Amino acid sequence: MELIKTLFDTVKVYKLKSRTDNRGLMTYVYEDGIEGFEAKETRIYDMPVKGTFFGIHYREENAPMQKFVTVVKGSGMDYVIDLRKDSPTYLKWESIELSADNALAVLIPEGIGHAFLSLEDNTIQAFTIDKTGKDGHSKQLNYKEEKIGLKLPVDVTEISDYDAGAPFL
Repeated sequence: MELIKTLFDTVKVYKLKSRTDNRGLMTYVYEDGIEGFEAKETRIYDMPVKGTFFGIHYREENAPMQKFVTVVKGSGMDYVIDLRKDSPTYLKWESIELSADNALAVLIPEGIGHAFLSLEDNTIQAFTIDKTGKDGHSKQLNYKEEKIGLKLPVDVTEISDYDAGAPFL
């Protein structure tokens, strides 16, 4: 894995290591050794429909969690939103296209909100976290929050009630 970019001084974008031989392509989805990140749980999200949206999700300050996100099939737009109130980039966002073809991954640290939008049918995302997500500390913001102003390259076609009804700031 190679660190290729840092966003908001804390979000890290990696190029995953891969190799091709006569059997096909093999990509190392996660390798141990990211300082300060110890994988505890990995989830696979299978999004059959282009425009499937997750987020904006974040954690309470007293229960931080880091996420390591990549796409293993198809493509999607990954959004990171600075929710650190004392940060000069508070409420600013960046997007990174993640795809099976570009083999990029994003490490999202505490204080950063996260959203994801599938750009193709049958997109599959791998999502690794450093804590279990079942402890009641997860929060969400509405993706239509005007103070954030996310720009989406495709319309949202699928969204959970949890995300559609998320509160505004």
